[in-house]
Amino acid sequence: MTFNNKNILLILQAGTLGGAERQALGLGEYLVKQKGCTVDILFASSPKRTEDFNSFFAETGIRSIHYFGEPYIILRREFSIKNLKRLKWSAQYLLKLKQGLKNENYDVVIPFLNFPSKIAYYLYKLLPTVKYTFWHQLGLDILKMDVFESIAVNNMPCIIGNAENCFDIFKNEYQVNKKKFNLLPQYITLEKEKREASIIKKKFNIPEGAIVFGMIAHFKSFKYHDLALKIFLRLCETHDNIHLILQGNKENDEISRGIYYDLEKSIQNSNIANKVALLSNEAVLDVLNILDVGILLSLIEGTPNVVMEYMLFGLPVISSNHPGCIGLLEESPYLVDNTQEAIFLAMETLVNSELERKKEGEINLERIKKYDIDTYVEKLELILTNSYN
Repeated sequence: MTFNNKNILLILQAGTLGGAERQALGLGEYLVKQKGCTVDILFASSPKRTEDFNSFFAETGIRSIHYFGEPYIILRREFSIKNLKRLKWSAQYLLKLKQGLKNENYDVVIPFLNFPSKIAYYLYKLLPTVKYTFWHQLGLDILKMDVFESIAVNNMPCIIGNAENCFDIFKNEYQVNKKKFNLLPQYITLEKEKREASIIKKKFNIPEGAIVFGMIAHFKSFKYHDLALKIFLRLCETHDNIHLILQGNKENDEISRGIYYDLEKSIQNSNIANKVALLSNEAVLDVLNILDVGILLSLIEGTPNVVMEYMLFGLPVISSNHPGCIGLLEESPYLVDNTQEAIFLAMETLVNSELERKKEGEINLERIKKYDIDTYVEKLELILTNSYN
């Protein structure tokens, strides 16, 4: 199977610009501009579109975005009047999808995350032109364990995960044939761009010559900005010429805003607030251009985009040692347990040695070359070919 000149539907939760959405938009742009495809998007959960999503979307050449109202595809394992109503509501939503999409003649449906994958399976069954789809498990995501999901998971021709731990949830909850599992780490979505570091540092009140640590991640409960801050404050007790950037987007939702304001309060209560920049929705390229060390501390990951971006900019990376991070950073000594001592030692080692920072950065620059979109698309085509033969 090749994507050449196909009609393709991408399914996303909504128009926020997280890692999955960036992967989707980047893939859509590639398929339009390099493969001659017609590409549309279906929002599965909400029509909401953030400003950064719209900016990315405008450059892709993707044709249109569909949304067919509040989704409902769920059926519990119980006998009740409510469950019969669930069946009715689910059938109505699926019929709405079929009616809205039947004239688009999609050949391939590509979902991002689990609920879109659930929808993808039923579109595969309801739309006669759709020949290829798959279950797409990315990073931290959950299963609902309802009847519709069980049918979809067990009958989907293939399951693709971006890290080995993505398959654990299926092995634990469903008896899926292991032959269906396909590992496909994502590609680097960002194009490296040189920007004037001195101007950016001045904007964020970072002195020239400071060694800048940075953690770029959504303000979510499973991202440990607070741990990075706590250890940085400890590092400041013995090192003066250092700075920390914590970057996310507080406008994603109420949880994000709460985490942002908790971090802001912690910074204000420290005696080194002038050494920490708490940023919301600033340009990622600006931040990457002024970092000396990239950090990602978290509870769980798939294959994180931001680690790939740190690597693209030739940075040493301190990362929690999740399987997807290990896949990227291989034998790096800066893959750490989420303990204060391990993280502190990694930060202290890098702050003390410019030579070590340069060496690790150069290694990461070489490693990231394997994660280009051409290779990703070739592997995806091969997986679908093998899964449907």
